[in-house]
Amino acid sequence: MMRTFSKTSLALAAVVTMAACSGTPGTPTSPSAASGGAAAAAADGSTLKVSAPVLLSPADGTRADSRGPLLQWQNSTARFASGVTLSYDIEVARDGAVVHTANVAESPGSTQHTPPEGEYDTTYAWRVRARLDGTVGPWSTPASFVTPVQGTGTSGGFGTPRDIPINEAVDIIYAIYQSGNYDIGSRSTREQRNLYMEIAVAALHYGHSKWNPRGPDANWCIKNGGPGRPQADDVIARCNTRDAWDLVLSIGGSNPVWHTDYIGQLPGNQAIYPPSVGALSLLPR
Repeated sequence: MMRTFSKTSLALAAVVTMAACSGTPGTPTSPSAASGGAAAAAADGSTLKVSAPVLLSPADGTRADSRGPLLQWQNSTARFASGVTLSYDIEVARDGAVVHTANVAESPGSTQHTPPEGEYDTTYAWRVRARLDGTVGPWSTPASFVTPVQGTGTSGGFGTPRDIPINEAVDIIYAIYQSGNYDIGSRSTREQRNLYMEIAVAALHYGHSKWNPRGPDANWCIKNGGPGRPQADDVIARCNTRDAWDLVLSIGGSNPVWHTDYIGQLPGNQAIYPPSVGALSLLPR
């Protein structure tokens, strides 16, 4: 039978004060379980003396930029112990029913987990607790997030997917060039020019609220010059057909000139690939 987040657990914090251990004073090397095993569990069901994790993001019902957003939390602290490495149970729920569970190893300071993609425009709740062997700590206070509306966000692009013709693609790329005041002349480096082209093509590939609000075309990509060669700084290509266009004469020189020159279908030894999603955050505002 499918487990659920109860209304009580969604409303109350999971941190519960537990009775201190009795016995010989000293510094234990691991947090102790509640004496008596499961029968002596704390009121919240925890059997391990650690603090509840603190959920960092996403939280507060914010709308995530992906249907499977990165979940991040501050680690639990083991009581009366040091140097202990815990693991964490994660539960993700929709409408009170748990739809995803996982257990991940602890990372220093904070730990994270990416769940499978959920439904569009849907509210999910999630919570985390520490685990050591067969004992578990208290659950965190649950947090919630809302997934993107279909056609928005980094996993679905901004707007309705469409075919963008070369003339419009060049117009968008050139507008970004002008707004960002990018240097593609003799004082620029290859790395700078490569990054500019990746940023501009990201607006085509994923869509963008300012630079490409009409919708993404996932078949616009960037390319390299072959095995071991860097990304081209002046060429865009179609991912599906391998058709390519050169956009700048004498790029990296003293007098670069914009043009649109079809150079045919790229040979198979040249890799064609999407720009990184992270490039979207570098677009001019």
